[in-house]
Amino acid sequence: FFCERRLPNGKGAALRSVPEHHPLEDGAVGGTPLRNTRLLLRMRNAWRITRWDPGAGTPTYLLASAFTVTPSLCAQATRVDCVIDSSNSIRGTTNFRHFAHAAESLLACWSFFRRYPAARPRLVLKDLRSIDGVIWAESLVRLMGCEVLGGIRAWQYYLPMATLNAAGCAVRGALRQRSGNGYKGREMKWLMSESDASELQQRLHRNHTAGGVLRVGIANRRGSRNLSNVDAVAAALSSALRSVQASSRGGGDGLQHFMRVDVNVVADLGGWTFLEQATWVSAQMLVVMPHGAGSVNYLFARPCTAILEVYPFGYYLPGEYLNLARAVGALGYTAYPGDTPYNDTDRHSSPAARYQARSVSLAPDPARVAEWAVEAVAASAQCRRHQSQGARAPPREAFA
Repeated sequence: FFCERRLPNGKGAALRSVPEHHPLEDGAVGGTPLRNTRLLLRMRNAWRITRWDPGAGTPTYLLASAFTVTPSLCAQATRVDCVIDSSNSIRGTTNFRHFAHAAESLLACWSFFRRYPAARPRLVLKDLRSIDGVIWAESLVRLMGCEVLGGIRAWQYYLPMATLNAAGCAVRGALRQRSGNGYKGREMKWLMSESDASELQQRLHRNHTAGGVLRVGIANRRGSRNLSNVDAVAAALSSALRSVQASSRGGGDGLQHFMRVDVNVVADLGGWTFLEQATWVSAQMLVVMPHGAGSVNYLFARPCTAILEVYPFGYYLPGEYLNLARAVGALGYTAYPGDTPYNDTDRHSSPAARYQARSVSLAPDPARVAEWAVEAVAASAQCRRHQSQGARAPPREAFA
């Protein structure tokens, strides 16, 4: 459809059309037609795909100074406790039961535990924090191999809070505060080093190799922020990558090592088990996902995996899950329908505006996603070459 602006002389001036699949058409704002044409122009479907680089001043990892540490009363600590409470996790007990928000705290504790490898790890949940029945979070705790004190049901990994009284030989730590929220300047810091993620991946025995297949995964969502044109995106990706693969371009495109291209689409990772989600992400070389809780599975992406996260207009938070991708050594990219994502997000700062902004369907330009895929394969290949030449992740930071 076209919008029209009336000029002072009474004549109409036709404005640019909005594509059929614009993410903020009718239903995107509760079915109410948009009448502010200047706003509509700012929201037109001018998708931009960029490499997310927050700059050298933006920390990727938690530092030891982010924790308070109470030393063991014994010469040798036999336990290491990590405390999660209302002061260092997301506000509200209900919010904490959202598996992605629980993962923020659990992964910080995992990093803390790994700095004391000889001590037995225990989570200490206070202030009604609980992951009882939060299957993804419970599965992560099992993978971490730690006991849990308080806040949850009694199963084999869980102990009563009274056990905490016998913690004299435990070193105890806690984050001083929640490590971020994803907004610009408050990027979420999930881990203390890339090796923390590698250890979890090794425990799952998910050391996939390409095996001559370039695996490209698109993980869609049901409900809000779903990719309404996912079939068109998948077809464009497949066509572009296979065309480049079949061409005679030299080795610089990164595709010369692959016998075939496999583009697979998942309707919603939320219906899969923890292990299935982790395995799927680990198997891909390129991943396309709308922004959402399922992005916490970037934890299991292999180093140099290229990840494209798709955002709605006015809700741009690459510092949340893409900083996790960055922490595991993956390459993060953003797709956004506009030129000023941070400014747009600032204008949608109220709870109502944020809810409206993220309650939409998304339709990224398939041609631009296809262009990104070709470039991302080359970037991933360059990343792997850099790793093979001896590049290493920063060492783990020790506690005094």
